[in-house]
Amino acid sequence: MPVKDGGRKKKRVTISDIAERAGVTSGAVSLAVNGKRGVSDATRARILNVAKELNWRPSHAAQTLMGKAAEAIGLVLTRPAAVVGEEIFFTKFIAGVQSALSERGYSLLLQMANDTAAEIAIHQAWMGDGRVDGILVLDLRVDDPRIAALIALDAPTVVVGGDVDDARIRSLHVDNAQAMQLIMEHLHELGHQRVGLVTGDQSFRHIQHRMQAFEQFCVDHGIWGQALAGGFDTTLARRATERLLKSPQPPTAIVFDSEVMALAGMSVIAQRGLSIPEDISIVSWEDSTTCQVLHPTLTALDRDAVSLGRLAAAEMFSLLAHTEAKPEPMGMQVVHRESTGRPSALATH
Repeated sequence: MPVKDGGRKKKRVTISDIAERAGVTSGAVSLAVNGKRGVSDATRARILNVAKELNWRPSHAAQTLMGKAAEAIGLVLTRPAAVVGEEIFFTKFIAGVQSALSERGYSLLLQMANDTAAEIAIHQAWMGDGRVDGILVLDLRVDDPRIAALIALDAPTVVVGGDVDDARIRSLHVDNAQAMQLIMEHLHELGHQRVGLVTGDQSFRHIQHRMQAFEQFCVDHGIWGQALAGGFDTTLARRATERLLKSPQPPTAIVFDSEVMALAGMSVIAQRGLSIPEDISIVSWEDSTTCQVLHPTLTALDRDAVSLGRLAAAEMFSLLAHTEAKPEPMGMQVVHRESTGRPSALATH
């Protein structure tokens, strides 16, 4: 990229610049930097030394034309920056992806977008310039336009938590139904018969799967259940919690789709003079250090997002190599802490 030098932009070093400095033709430079025959060892050494002195790097487009891999995988996060900064899932997932990529000499190209249209534009630019060899996709939506766009780009793609499979697209399955089953079984065993769910963005397929599993468990076990949208937003999570608490018979337990929303809900409960877990139990879908140091400590689903990131990277390498991957299922468990307990006798009537 162009850089500023004394307030002025310095142009990118080109093959012509190297040729002029080394006193050779541009063709000779091309042969030398690409390791091809046609120049003497002495000339090749002189050209490479000049290229190093000028800090020359081949362009992504040029590398693509030559069929060279970018050795980078792209990931666009289409969430509000505040949400990405607060949610521990993203930190752990990205750490897992990057650790697996680094072992193979690959890097992660990460960018933010405001909406799916902007994300698609980034994908198109990346693939057009040859900046990435493949793309990771998170938060698959209902009728998601990104899938058709990625198929049109012929971009090797791994959809995390998706159910789309194509010649160039693979999905890494995440069992949200099993995870919700674990959470609801924990609350059911404690004796809860009225449970609220404060969800994330309900346009996401994985949130839809969680809601379906929640509703099915309530039907199967005779539990009163109500799901309200929190959108991974603290303000919406507070409003949803207030609505649940104002019910004629409020829930004795609430499940939140993230630890950040759980914290927002807990603040509402405290403001109403209620106690956790004596008056109401709280469960977070995500575990974090914060869950462990709160008072009371927060019961949470531990689903190892670092391992999920590593699995996504492994699936991508398998896709690029045209081999079949056999990813191990991601481990999940409910970590029982102080925020969940048996409902009080008064609350159950």
